[in-house]
Amino acid sequence: MELIWTNQSILDLKEFRNYTKMSNPNVYISSLIKSVDLLVEQPHLGKIYSYIKGVIVRQLIHEQHRVFYYIKDNKIFIIAVIHHRQNIQEKYRYIKKYFDNN
Repeated sequence: MELIWTNQSILDLKEFRNYTKMSNPNVYISSLIKSVDLLVEQPHLGKIYSYIKGVIVRQLIHEQHRVFYYIKDNKIFIIAVIHHRQNIQEKYRYIKKYFDNN
């Protein structure tokens, strides 16, 4: 399986790094990425979160973050990375819009 980070998911990580009060956010982000890398070998590791337009959207929990992804054509697409303090409904609207455009 191939792992593909969407532009939004990369932006989510950058925003977290820029706005967090953690003393060393890069270490945390590296551990989050390692967790996501496990999906290559275990793509169904995340729990089913929703069905959108016939696509199963899964979420992988890593400490303070939810990583939303889906699987298509032997590829894993990381759609969004959401901190537990963020508004989940706002991001969910983004995820739904994502499938309108793709």
